[in-house]
Parts: sequence; C-alpha cells; structure tokens
Amino acid sequence: MEETAFQGDSLRTHTVLQYLDRVRGVRCVACGASVCGHEAVMSLAMGFKSTPRCLTCLAAGLARERHELRDHLFAYVDHHECLRAGWDQASRHEGFDSSSPPACLWRAGEEVAAVTGTGNERPEKEAPQRPSAGAEWDAGDMGCGDLVLELRMRLQSIQPGEMLKVTARDPGAPEDLPAWCRLTGHTLLFSQHPEYWIKRKEG
Repeated sequence: MEETAFQGDSLRTHTVLQYLDRVRGVRCVACGASVCGHEAVMSLAMGFKSTPRCLTCLAAGLARERHELRDHLFAYVDHHECLRAGWDQASRHEGFDSSSPPACLWRAGEEVAAVTGTGNERPEKEAPQRPSAGAEWDAGDMGCGDLVLELRMRLQSIQPGEMLKVTARDPGAPEDLPAWCRLTGHTLLFSQHPEYWIKRKEG
C-alpha cells in the first residue's frame, strides 16, 4: 500500500513537472502578461491547467487581494509534494533560491506571510446528514490539477447556490477538495471520502 501511494506521488510530481515544461513562456489568457513558472503552479492548483493566469488576474477573478491570495496559494502549494516540486523547478529555471520567496511575486525584502488555515485542515464537525444535490459527478481516480480543473468547469455549469455531489477516489481528495473550496470561495457542505457535497459560491 505504501509503495502504491509513493508511486502515485511520483506520478503526480512527474505530471506537474511536464506541465511546467509545456507552459513555459505562456501568456495569461486574461490580460496577455507573461506567466512565470510560479504563477503556472498557482494556476494549476486553482484549476486553470489549460488556461494559466497571472497572479493579478487569479486574484481579480476571485475578488481577493493579490498578496493575500499569493500567500494562501503558496501555503497550499507548500503542503503538496507534487506542487512544491513544480515550485522548486520554477525557482531553478528562473534563477531564484528555492528557500527564498521568488522576486517575480514578492518584492525585495518582503517575506512570505504566515498563513493560518491553509485550507488543508478538515472541518472539526461534519454535517450530521448528507445534503441532497441537484448534480452529481464521478471523478473516479482523477487527482492533482486535473481534478480541480474539471471540478471548476462542473461548478461553472450549475447555478450559484446550487450543489454538486462529487465522488473522488483519489487519496489526496480529503485534503485537496476542502483546501480548494476555501481558496476559491465555494462551500464544502459535507464530506465522507470518497463523496463530497460542494455548494457553488454566489456571484
């Protein structure tokens, strides 16, 4: 079992590194600005695998402050081995020391802010019963960036305030889905792996 989990982590890391090679030099689909490797990793974490965005456009799309989203996304990336490997590769390619915040996203002398509630925590109490969902999606074993990319598109296909029941068997889903919901503003109403009930955010 441990060997299978290790192989899964290695495959995810390999997938992230391949993705970074493929999108090197890409421009933001929203504003046309150059997307650095770190922004590409953040885009992947947010579910924009096929349409990378610069940090400014990611923040604008979520109505969040750029620096606040940056620090929360970095905390999220830092807790995922595959994404962190991509982050470190981006730092190497761009000539930054991977132990310091990259100058492409942090100003000189600016530190990474400590973030409480990185989104990796499980809710202390889960809802006593499963809510009813209008739409359902079986994600199978899909994981990493592919899971959140498809989830983002599925949520866009339902109305704000509506619910989507997701079945996700990937072993990382119990951490990834609550964290992603917190980052994006959607609400995880109830979860009991492999089932997750997500309410699309209003607006």
